[in-house]
Amino acid sequence: MQTENVPSILSVRNLSIWYGDKQVLRDLSFEVKQGQVTAFIGPTNSGKSTLVRCINRLNDFTPNFRSTGDILFRGVAMGTASDATALRKQIGMVFRKPIPFRGSIYENVAYGAQISGVNASTHLDTIVEKNLRKTGLWSEVENILGETPEQLSIGQQQLLCIARALAVEPEILIFDEPCGELDPIETVKIETLVRELTKDYTLIFATNKRRQAARVSDVAGFLYCGELIEFGATEKIFTNPQDNRTEQYVTGRLG
Repeated sequence: MQTENVPSILSVRNLSIWYGDKQVLRDLSFEVKQGQVTAFIGPTNSGKSTLVRCINRLNDFTPNFRSTGDILFRGVAMGTASDATALRKQIGMVFRKPIPFRGSIYENVAYGAQISGVNASTHLDTIVEKNLRKTGLWSEVENILGETPEQLSIGQQQLLCIARALAVEPEILIFDEPCGELDPIETVKIETLVRELTKDYTLIFATNKRRQAARVSDVAGFLYCGELIEFGATEKIFTNPQDNRTEQYVTGRLG
């Protein structure tokens, strides 16, 4: 996908992060384009999870967290948003390990809509079915909606968590190593879903799987030791990188 003339939905400007005295990210600046998949690659402890947790303010809960710089969502600095919960409805997150809520499969998907004020059962039914269909899970669970997610496979649980995140109608959905616990078949389902979701959402995808980033993303950024070494069109990052460290990483000689 061409990135020119595509509007930015998220802007990161000179972002640096510390946990206590330890600096984890150093002076990151980049733009996330609307309707695209932006992947962040890099070895373990390169700062990928720290970065994506900042984008929906999960690091607010981290002791000794400190940051400088700005993250702007639709031109408004996130640090000025008084209601972080409302912000997280607009910027959802899917984690490495799926964590279904207690309750039924139905209640897991309906939860977000309910806390947003939707109470009519017919409306909730529509929301649950629509988002389970989006993830491809509907046909597998439509007859067991009242049962708990414990009986689902780990891959099905991850799809359920994605459906739950989609039910609050976010504009951006962040995936932080979403296939880290999955087998190859389940991984293919998630990757296919990620590409389909770009029709309606902007996606941010953090992974240390080089080939996965190449398959799912339009734009990629290479993080190494807390620095954004290179950022640009995925094809260019993987076929014609401008930094030697990027070239070493994408070819498997670094990290």
